[in-house]
Amino acid sequence: MLPGVGPDAERGLKELLYRCLEELGATKAALYLASSQSSFELVVQYGFGKRDAIAAEIKTGNPLWDWLRRHRTQPAFLNDASDDRTLGPLLESAGTARLLTIPLTLGDRLIGLVDVRDKARRAHFTHADATAARTIGKALEDLVGTIGIYGPVPEPATLEVAAMPTPPPATAAVAPPAEAPPPALHTSIVESVAQVARTVSPLPGVTATAVTVTDGSTARALLLRAMPLDKEQRDAIAAHQVRHLEELGVRVPPPQRWGWAEEASGGAEKRGEEIFSAVLHAAPPVSVVFSVITPSGGAAGRAVLALVQRHFDLTYALRGYRRAARNLARLLLEPGEAGFPHLRQHSQSVSELAQRMAASLKLHEEEEELVTVGGYLHDVGMRELDYARLYRLEQPAEADKRTYRRHPVVGARIVETAEFPGNLAATIRHHHERWDGNGYPDRLAGRQIPLASRIIHLAEVYDVLTSPASYRRPLGREVALELIRREAGRQFDPELVPLLQEVARA
Repeated sequence: MLPGVGPDAERGLKELLYRCLEELGATKAALYLASSQSSFELVVQYGFGKRDAIAAEIKTGNPLWDWLRRHRTQPAFLNDASDDRTLGPLLESAGTARLLTIPLTLGDRLIGLVDVRDKARRAHFTHADATAARTIGKALEDLVGTIGIYGPVPEPATLEVAAMPTPPPATAAVAPPAEAPPPALHTSIVESVAQVARTVSPLPGVTATAVTVTDGSTARALLLRAMPLDKEQRDAIAAHQVRHLEELGVRVPPPQRWGWAEEASGGAEKRGEEIFSAVLHAAPPVSVVFSVITPSGGAAGRAVLALVQRHFDLTYALRGYRRAARNLARLLLEPGEAGFPHLRQHSQSVSELAQRMAASLKLHEEEEELVTVGGYLHDVGMRELDYARLYRLEQPAEADKRTYRRHPVVGARIVETAEFPGNLAATIRHHHERWDGNGYPDRLAGRQIPLASRIIHLAEVYDVLTSPASYRRPLGREVALELIRREAGRQFDPELVPLLQEVARA
């Protein structure tokens, strides 16, 4: 461990690192800080398993070292290992395909980096992710500065910013600088718009629809058409979209920087003669424009535009509300001046693992959000039950056990008036029920137990068994998973145990 990085500081760094998974949609993230041996030392990580071969140290000769020398001022990403001759083999050997790095600086000194890998559902990193990553990097820099790790410690001469080459290669995917980066437009929002486009494209009176996303340097368009469109028709759609974007002051890339993907819509094959377009989103770092193509004199164009714009606005607002709900959940766990770092760390770990299980199950978005927030607040009742004394007792007395077993009921009571979608109170109340009916507080059994509670129960037990911050001596991953496997069908939902094993090893 680096000098000055104690348990409390490590927890704070880990909480900020988790934002890479939450806000960038990544599956793995690792924080490295410069050590006194002219290298970067691994401090905390999320998501990396043994087969990922994560380096404990990065120093001269490691491809990541050279990559960072080239991309030392802004987050940079790589979505195809074959695009970088030196870094590609490292990614392939680690079983990963996509990389985003966040350089960390204090003053004129480079003091660390965040190594972010592989977005969920095999999505690519974008300039929107890189812009959001700058905000995460700034928060990490501020915390490192507050901790004071690099007060008197000299920076290795080979890593000084002034000694590094200046501009990155023209092919580098580096986010453009921004004075105050706005919230990133999450990939799921664009995917949602594309799904709506697929829904409306087969409607009567619609020949084709086109969704285009641009960051000003490139544009990617998804064209859904009932009949094949030639280049002249595609150019006409692009020109229509460009005009609408430029009217709002959006910088548009040249034609050679546009890419098209086409899908058959299944609609009636009628020639499109009129184009209706609307810019759904025009704030940096990316803009989204939607077009609908109809036969001449058709009445569907404006109605479809209004429908898609309304859907986009609701989806964008909903993501903002969900992010606010997660932030409020954190405040609910620690509402006053007194902090409970072990409770917070445990809750965050359970939430992360439970969310990954929910995503693997492909639950509806609302159900996944219930699991995520429920995982964070499952032990919120502990804050009312002498938490500081009870939580770390290795051999609690019988009275202490009775008090502890009240926390699901107390927690449910705390959140029951929140009206969170999907019954958050029930999720918390039943997260200690057992599949065989011998749990508490209501001795529910099998599928009587809410699915979200069953997922959270598994995630919590795994974290208690494996976490160094647990009240018991931590076990290795495989030992913990074997103990859990033996309890499948008794303590745990037998269908969820294999899923936990898959997610924990990923």
